[in-house]
Amino acid sequence: MAPDADDPLAEQLRQLRREYLADSLKRVAELRGLQAALAADPRAALVQLRQAFHRLAGSGGSYGFPAVSARSRDGEALTQRLQSAGSELTPKDLAAIGECIRDIDGAFAQARASLESESM
Repeated sequence: MAPDADDPLAEQLRQLRREYLADSLKRVAELRGLQAALAADPRAALVQLRQAFHRLAGSGGSYGFPAVSARSRDGEALTQRLQSAGSELTPKDLAAIGECIRDIDGAFAQARASLESESM
């Protein structure tokens, strides 16, 4: 039996966390789409990436996934720094953005696995 199985509030919170994680693949796909958009319009895509990272940093923490939040804050800080620099993105910059997205994807995967093991 799952911990707090007879606690309705705890079960509601687990359900909200499951729903949030069910959408995590879409969230990562959005980040990857914005990463691809950097080739066509780097300035606009950086703004959108920073906003997406910011949303994930907040929601990850709100739903109790600190690793998602921390990795997203890293991405937000990186894109903010790149925006402020105002220069063309280098291959190293693009690789760093890709690494942030992979780290977020990994954090989501760990969160999904952790939540699944809680249910057992």
